[in-house]
Amino acid sequence: MKKFLLLLAGVSAYMSADAIELTFWMGNQQITPDQTVKFTDIDIVNYDEDGYKEVKMDPKLSISSNIFSSDVKITATCTSGQSIQMCAGGLCRGGVTVTKEGVTVRPNQKLDLGFDYAGEFDLDETIPTVVTVIEAEDVQESDSKVQFIIEMGEAGASVSTIEVNDDFKAVEGGVAYSADNDCTLTITTMSGVNVYTANVSGEGFISLDKGLYVYTFGSRSGKIYIK
Repeated sequence: MKKFLLLLAGVSAYMSADAIELTFWMGNQQITPDQTVKFTDIDIVNYDEDGYKEVKMDPKLSISSNIFSSDVKITATCTSGQSIQMCAGGLCRGGVTVTKEGVTVRPNQKLDLGFDYAGEFDLDETIPTVVTVIEAEDVQESDSKVQFIIEMGEAGASVSTIEVNDDFKAVEGGVAYSADNDCTLTITTMSGVNVYTANVSGEGFISLDKGLYVYTFGSRSGKIYIK
């Protein structure tokens, strides 16, 4: 009886040691199961002459495992209704819900999910918040399922597009401003790189490359497109 109990304990320990544990990552950040993570880095990839902008959100998601598995199922469901894309080491698929089956995940190696969102919008149109539930499981182990929620969108929800004003407007090659009183003017790229900061007064001109910028001008803030 004692030998049987020892054997049973050994088998139990062996099975426990071999239990698969799947882990999601965003870049080098490990994602806690059932957590909601936010991604605000929006890439403006193109502008066209018809007044549209193309945007892409690529949060660099990946998955890892403690043991080898060639039968992982990964599902991404966009609950906000946009069409997303996921590749997960194979053929890329798009849609509101994307499922990849038979995915191979190797021990302690991150597999790039190839997950992203791309869309085209009017220049003054607000980029939507894209909410997606992503889950994964080893098909052979019913208790291996892990999931999390990712919200992708603009960081400054209070920073909205402001129509052209006489005192701050896009002109050929940059922006022109007119400040009645001293105020702070800051201009950054959409990715947050500062291109201009100064206290200004009176009239002036700032040379800028073509693109979409975020600005603060005194107490106002918004976006401005330089053609």
